[in-house]
Amino acid sequence: MATFTARCPDCGLVELTADQLRLVVLPSKSFYTFSCPACDESVRRPAGEKIVELLSGGGVSSMQVAR
Repeated sequence: MATFTARCPDCGLVELTADQLRLVVLPSKSFYTFSCPACDESVRRPAGEKIVELLSGGGVSSMQVAR
């Protein structure tokens, strides 16, 4: 299973699996969310085109939102 490194504003870098991440793809501003495994805080981070491709290709669940 793929693992990803993401930044929690409180804990710094954390390791996550694909099932711990959620990706929301919007026409103008995509983002991903996760619950930090260290502090349990909900984190939302921006996702540019390359991040969207990386997360999608790594098996992260995504939701397409058309606006």
